[in-house]
Amino acid sequence: MKKIAIKIKTQNKTEIVFSSKKKILLKILEKNNILIQYNCRNGFCGCCKIKLISGKIIYCKNKQPIAYCNLQEILPCSCFVVEDITIKI
Repeated sequence: MKKIAIKIKTQNKTEIVFSSKKKILLKILEKNNILIQYNCRNGFCGCCKIKLISGKIIYCKNKQPIAYCNLQEILPCSCFVVEDITIKI
């Protein structure tokens, strides 16, 4: 199974590597003790917005977010990581 890396630009510069089995980005972050604010877990409130610096994500077909996002902002509560990404929290 393909491995995908998530690089997180913070003061501690963290990197997470996980198997490409479909998982919501927020769940991956939580499992690796990377805590971000969230509220609805469905893409409605926009609380969990983070910046996607590079890489590719997709949103769930049945959970299309309705919260407004600026250019390069993503909602980790409702997206999957498709390839290596770099994010800023």
